[in-house]
Amino acid sequence: MSGLGHGLDALELLATRRGDMPLGDIARALRMSKPGTHRVLATLRQRGYVEHEEGGIYRLGLKAWEVGCAVPALGLVQTATPVMERLTRTIEEGTILGALDGFEVVYLHRVDGPGAIRVHAEIGARIAAHCTSTGLALLAHLPPERLEAILPEQLPAISEQTITSTETLKRELVRTRARGYGVNQGGWRADVGGVAAPIFGTDGVAFAALCVAAPRFRMNRAWFRRVPPAVVAAADQITALIMRGSSTAPRRRRNGTDRA
Repeated sequence: MSGLGHGLDALELLATRRGDMPLGDIARALRMSKPGTHRVLATLRQRGYVEHEEGGIYRLGLKAWEVGCAVPALGLVQTATPVMERLTRTIEEGTILGALDGFEVVYLHRVDGPGAIRVHAEIGARIAAHCTSTGLALLAHLPPERLEAILPEQLPAISEQTITSTETLKRELVRTRARGYGVNQGGWRADVGGVAAPIFGTDGVAFAALCVAAPRFRMNRAWFRRVPPAVVAAADQITALIMRGSSTAPRRRRNGTDRA
């Protein structure tokens, strides 16, 4: 692997651990020698991507944050946050913004609900798409050829309720697209569920989703009558904000038909 590859591995490791790491732990995690790891970290330190303390302790540096702020997804977060905050106040549940990267969902932003019992999703965390409502909402709107390209040969079982059959997943994606939002009940954690609605860009592609995750004991009939319509409406608001100002933006597609 190139030096660049080792450097990226080190950055991803520090981002995943979200804290200080000794040189020895980094070397073991990367399966590299301490001298080789030190050389990689020294280069990153010189460029400001990592910081170093006495005793061989490393953490991410401000340069990594600076680069992250240039990612286009930050604009989506800024657009979506006021809508997410209003939705959270209305339904009194936390809201999560996520995007699809390959066959994984990456969480971009979170607004916590007021309740003492809530679902915690780490910003930047990655979860297999087939076990989350966000993933189902986004997979359902992929072109068939794109879906086939990213589907793994075997769907991992994250919990006892996780969909592990490709055919079962495809049937669920058809239902998801028809209803306009994804539903997960126990696919990620047995006691957690959620609903998510897609957010569309100016090219008409669903590139992100707005999710409300909650403990399953709260997800009764009254919850489903109240929450999914609010989530879909909020996702539509974010889409409208994205579309605003673009006279050539295509109209949103749902269930195979166009609408303004």
